[in-house]
Amino acid sequence: MAKPLSFKDFMVVDYLPGTGEYISYQSKGDHDTSGTVESRNGNEPTTTEALSHSQRIKASLRMKKMSKRIKLARQRALKRTPSMDVVKKRAMKKARITVLKRLTKGASKNELSFARRQEIENRLNKMSPKIQRLAKKLIPTVRKLDRERKANKSEIASSEK
Repeated sequence: MAKPLSFKDFMVVDYLPGTGEYISYQSKGDHDTSGTVESRNGNEPTTTEALSHSQRIKASLRMKKMSKRIKLARQRALKRTPSMDVVKKRAMKKARITVLKRLTKGASKNELSFARRQEIENRLNKMSPKIQRLAKKLIPTVRKLDRERKANKSEIASSEK
């Protein structure tokens, strides 16, 4: 279980003593107001708590507004050969989905209630090392799928001309 949050976890900036507020704020460099707490030893942000129902609805509306832009960006990205970071990210996602299917006996995430989803997400977070090992094994598969997709796309484009 996560440790309880302290007052300092909610502070955005630790001001440097002896300097003005604005100068110390600017010099600190980790003034992030995105709702995440920056870990002191690494760069990965960790979320403090799950979204409430109203926050989910606001996020949903925001994503609906951005859907066209996201669709175009996805189409552009699919034309490019992915970097190794992207391949690792895709493999990680595929591994998480595989483990989720195993935990839910084949049910997709969309079919689950919010409470059940939250419970499964917590279990998946605890299984992180196992998922990372599975993702490492899936990297060749993901790269192969990407190459096949690009080959099929070029065949379709050449047959249309």
